[in-house]
Amino acid sequence: MTTIAVFPTAPVAAGDIRFDAIETKHWQVINDTVMGGVSRSRFYQQDDDAIFEGTVSLDNNGGFASVRRVISPEFQNGSIIKLIVKGDGRRYQFRLKTHRLYEGAAYVAEFSTERNAWQEVTLSEKDFTARFRGRTISNAPTLKFGDAVQVGLLIGDKIEGDFRLQIQAIEVLETI
Repeated sequence: MTTIAVFPTAPVAAGDIRFDAIETKHWQVINDTVMGGVSRSRFYQQDDDAIFEGTVSLDNNGGFASVRRVISPEFQNGSIIKLIVKGDGRRYQFRLKTHRLYEGAAYVAEFSTERNAWQEVTLSEKDFTARFRGRTISNAPTLKFGDAVQVGLLIGDKIEGDFRLQIQAIEVLETI
């Protein structure tokens, strides 16, 4: 995984995710409240970006907030995923779900953000590990981006407090 400074973007490919009013409606917020926690978050459009923000609480054995969406088949054609984000200095997860893992499990790639700085985060299939509720799944099938049916973002860094991640794009590249 590499992280570098980024400046505005290249042409949009069919599988890329750019954030307009319609795109942000495809995303679903799922927080630790599904398990009794009290963390909260929201996901919305601001200008041409998406904002994922909220508060993580460790109360009631909680500690995560997430957002996810089903993806189009065009998303699956690349070998590199590039996130263009501006963070708050916290650590996040980019998550992919496939039909090859059981319900609730996902392939996870973690990335750190720099406070108030745009970053390009590039991820290959090798950057992901299969996990279920924070635990690595041994003997999981190897991830192939072509198997992905859902993408998501999650914060679960075991730190209470506010978070904010601004997302300009999620791009799928054949190579970097």
